Amino acid sequence: MKTKLILPTFLKATVLGVALATLTPTVRAQSNVTERVGIYDSRAVAVAYAGSSFQQAKMSDLARQQKEAKAAGDKKAIARIEAEGRAWQAQLHQQGFSTAPVDDLLAHISNELPKIRTEAGVTQLISKWNKPELQKHASAEKIDVTMKLVDAFHPSERQRQHAIEIQKKKPAKLEK
Repeated sequence: MKTKLILPTFLKATVLGVALATLTPTVRAQSNVTERVGIYDSRAVAVAYAGSSFQQAKMSDLARQQKEAKAAGDKKAIARIEAEGRAWQAQLHQQGFSTAPVDDLLAHISNELPKIRTEAGVTQLISKWNKPELQKHASAEKIDVTMKLVDAFHPSERQRQHAIEIQKKKPAKLEK
């Protein structure tokens, strides 16, 4: 009777041992998988945004607000709108020619970002100028997704070419 109890237990242990031995290489392989992060040149993203439907819509909205403020004779509103326009232009300049973050621009294509990450096989997107964030992923494989982001803005051929060209130049110093 003891033999009957020992045999099934022995078989269970053997089957479990074989199963674990079979799974161990998979678990090891998964633990050695290198993280992959998507990197991009934020200047190219800014260049693609310039002239995009998103940028044109914001400009139209500011122009409409300004026209309404002028028609109403609202000097405070006119001054506020003009200041907003100047600040926006200065920010776009920093984004397009220096290394300022472009999170506000990427928000316009947020519905495209999961697809871009999936197609590139990356877990997240990081500007190549964001050294502190890149340092957190020092051992990760870096995959350039710049042009995928650029294309998500549906740039004209000219804007796309500008986005390619800006990547060949050194960025201007970031003004604070």
